[in-house]
Amino acid sequence: MDNRKVNDTYRLIAEELIEEMPELEYIKNSEVSIIYLSSEHKKTSSGKFTLGQCEKVSDKYKWAIPCDYTITVFEPNIEGFTEEQIKILLFHELLHIGIEDNKYFIRPHDLEDFKMIIDRYGVNWNEVDD
Repeated sequence: MDNRKVNDTYRLIAEELIEEMPELEYIKNSEVSIIYLSSEHKKTSSGKFTLGQCEKVSDKYKWAIPCDYTITVFEPNIEGFTEEQIKILLFHELLHIGIEDNKYFIRPHDLEDFKMIIDRYGVNWNEVDD
């Protein structure tokens, strides 16, 4: 069972990123609402660990989830991450938030976004030192 819980630490880190990162200015200048969650679930996709996930909340569920997006961090998959690695992960997930003409959507993985993260943080940003 995936017991997701609201995580204020992730919220504070993400709010700092939104405030400081020019690439996220479109979020800062919007009315978008985001809930940050942590999960004890070991999520995988295509045999690889999923570190985080950004999801748009469907209008059907707005009555129960009062926000536009959720960003979930899968705790078992980031065990040993430094605070800097968590910031990079949250930055990546925030880049999935799409806003255009007051419409919200999920931006797919974009090679330019990946290149920016690799250029800035290196290809092995998510490796854990033993």
